[in-house]
Amino acid sequence: MTLYDSAMDLVGTLNSYFWGIAFVFLIGLGLIFTFRLKGLQLTKIKETSKLSVSGVKEGKGTHKISSFEAFCIGMGARIGVGNIAGVATAIVTGGPGAVFWMWIFAIIGSASSFMESTLAQIYKEKKEDGHFYGGPAYYATKGLGNKKVGYLAAILLVLTFGIGFVAVQACNASNALCGAFEFDNNHYVFAIIIAAVAALIIFKGLKRIAKFSSAIVPVMAIAWIVFALVAIIMNIDGVGNAFSMIFEYAFQAPSVMGGAIGSIIVVGLKRGVFSNEAGLGSVANIAATADVKHPIKQGMIQSFGVLVDTLLVCTLTALVVLSYGSFEDILLFGTKGSLLVQDVVSSTAFGSAANYIIAIFMFIFAFTSLIGYYTMSESNARFIKDDKKVIFMVKILVIVVALIAATAYDVSAVDTVSDTFMALMASVNMIIVLLLSRKVFEAYEDYRIQKKEGIDEPEFHKSCLSDTTGVTEWED
Repeated sequence: MTLYDSAMDLVGTLNSYFWGIAFVFLIGLGLIFTFRLKGLQLTKIKETSKLSVSGVKEGKGTHKISSFEAFCIGMGARIGVGNIAGVATAIVTGGPGAVFWMWIFAIIGSASSFMESTLAQIYKEKKEDGHFYGGPAYYATKGLGNKKVGYLAAILLVLTFGIGFVAVQACNASNALCGAFEFDNNHYVFAIIIAAVAALIIFKGLKRIAKFSSAIVPVMAIAWIVFALVAIIMNIDGVGNAFSMIFEYAFQAPSVMGGAIGSIIVVGLKRGVFSNEAGLGSVANIAATADVKHPIKQGMIQSFGVLVDTLLVCTLTALVVLSYGSFEDILLFGTKGSLLVQDVVSSTAFGSAANYIIAIFMFIFAFTSLIGYYTMSESNARFIKDDKKVIFMVKILVIVVALIAATAYDVSAVDTVSDTFMALMASVNMIIVLLLSRKVFEAYEDYRIQKKEGIDEPEFHKSCLSDTTGVTEWED
């Protein structure tokens, strides 16, 4: 056994252990929050969808980041390779039933996303550059009064997103491009391109990142939805069978997987959380950057983003793959991730052109996600030490990780490392959110009262909270 094999065995063991813990927190607390909020993520979906685009005209020509720009950065982080490669991987490793559990966890997780994003707004902090920053590190320090926990959250988030998630995006994007454009040393060429383009945007600053994301994310999301719908329509006879497999295998694993129902649930959770990031504290960092009148607004917006990501975008990808034929037929390709999607679509809809189209989607989605991950990493680096040299090092770290990961062929190894960091981040964040949950419920009650009184745009005053310790950016 090589040193690499030994290291991966150790990471795999840690991954299983940490995810056992994360599973309890993500599902258990998500259900509690859903109950306490009376299913807000579903009952208020009309309002949340309107709020998501309400700030589209805000912040133009200003130093502020609008609610819509923050939503787009968040969706840029969510809508990435997880929506294409992640879904295909979930189907191969967990069976079609994994898609069902992705749906369930998205609904549960959207409540957690509401909680963490609202907390990020309540405890946000304005830095010298004029922007707001926040997230688990900030609300742990300011809300719990525990800076050590704040540092732990900040370090875990930089490791999870600045290293783990960036690596996954770059690796999958590079593999998709290599699958479409075959020439000598293509991995190295595409690695350089990915790293160079990332550097170009990252060094332009947070406001330009926001503007870039708000411009490209809606366009690309709509483009993928249209592309997927066309692919599904061209293979419409298989859609009914696709849904049948999703529900049939949700509680019964395919025979080729040995009937391991537990693995289906875990795979659905992992790939679902990787895609929509609910409960990880990641999008909370982005939610904090928005300049809004009430914290609940960003909480509702980001909870809606979870549903859009999984129930819409991921579902379409799943139907593209599963409408091909039986699960056994899909396994015959011998591929997973973006390569499987390329194989299926090229066989059923667009021919060889599918390889190029999907490769382009993968590149752009990976890139917008990478930008979102950098935003989160910068926010937490500023928390640890708000210093230009530190921020510069984070920029270099993200670019170097993207460069190295883009040369990797083993997507599974990259996924395992990323999943391990993700489990740790989720566990720590959800504990913090639980301890501060009372503040969210109080803020939500204040929002509800103002809406009942006919106020279209509720304004938040920290005096509505029973304890205002650490709340510095809101008036009494």
